[in-house]
Amino acid sequence: MATASKEKSLKENTFESLSKAIQLSDGIEFDVRTTSDEGLILHHDKTLSVSKRLQKELPDYVELNQKSELTKLGFSSFEDVIQDSVISQGLRDNGKVACIELKLPHPSSGVGAGWFNSRANIPYVEKMLNQCAEVLIEAEIPKHSVIFYGFFKHMSYVAKKIKFNWEVTSLFPNQLRAGSRRINRIYAAPQFILKSIKSMIKLQKNRKSPMLPCSLEYFISPTNKLRLDRTYGLSGKPSENLLKLRQGFPIYVWPGLIKDESKLYNAGITSLTDDLDPHLVTLPEGIVRWTRPSTQPLDIEWRTKFMNTDVENHANLIKEATMSVSPWHETNKSERKAFLDEWKKRWYWGRSYNSIYDDSASNKLPWEAVRIVGHRGSGITSRPIFY
Repeated sequence: MATASKEKSLKENTFESLSKAIQLSDGIEFDVRTTSDEGLILHHDKTLSVSKRLQKELPDYVELNQKSELTKLGFSSFEDVIQDSVISQGLRDNGKVACIELKLPHPSSGVGAGWFNSRANIPYVEKMLNQCAEVLIEAEIPKHSVIFYGFFKHMSYVAKKIKFNWEVTSLFPNQLRAGSRRINRIYAAPQFILKSIKSMIKLQKNRKSPMLPCSLEYFISPTNKLRLDRTYGLSGKPSENLLKLRQGFPIYVWPGLIKDESKLYNAGITSLTDDLDPHLVTLPEGIVRWTRPSTQPLDIEWRTKFMNTDVENHANLIKEATMSVSPWHETNKSERKAFLDEWKKRWYWGRSYNSIYDDSASNKLPWEAVRIVGHRGSGITSRPIFY
């Protein structure tokens, strides 16, 4: 099996990483926070992920810093990312998607709500959504290419309240705005154990959400067996049961581990991957890795090549496919229909062909399309991000 290269990894949530990821995969996922001067910055952690040498006297909490200070450190602004020509073209013209996670400030930061009333963050989220939408509209990014989400159970309520007509949803299971990973796992345990997949899908449909974004742990052993629900998984009967339950309703999971990538795809689940190294050309099963299954879909002839090529020829085959296989936005109507018919049959999509295909938008893929999406761009970076 080919291994990942030792080349210096691109930093997460930077436009360099996201630009690379949108070329290598079907879309990108990234995190957005606000700044003290009402800017938007890409940053996952609640506190500045930089060395003490770089931080100097800057405040610990991201939201207490000015955008210019953060971009000097190396972090990217939301505007810079969306206005990047490669990223904007991917979202606007090439069928790619952007999953934008809105991050709430730490309760002790003095920004947003305090410790005990999460609903007090509603005005804060309203403002973030509107700010992001202004940038996207200016860049002419279509609404069908973007979804906003976050660990905030009132996301759909906020969108309805302000008549926000972009896709918005919440992440499952919900987490706190503070605390360690262990504390958050303990907090999320009751929802994870007690809430059924069926009820989660029903809730998302009632919220008019196009997908269910959730943890991989719902579908892999042993954690999927700890829930008071029917066991759903990535292969065999548990996978078949999940396909029948969903009827094509999209599920996006993180982390999309490389060892599970082909299983996730075969189960009709979109994965948010941290492994977008172009030198990783072979999956653990010994098959060729293809990271654009929706935006550059393979027909049966190419899939046969992928299945029957020796490992030492995988890199060359990927190069050939990249140059020869038509991307989704360049396929004709009959080719798109053939792919959609195949996907509908394979993954039991419940919606009719007419409801999932828009003849006026050749670059538009339905949310049901099973994708590989670059998590935080090309993957998570070790801490601190900048030294």
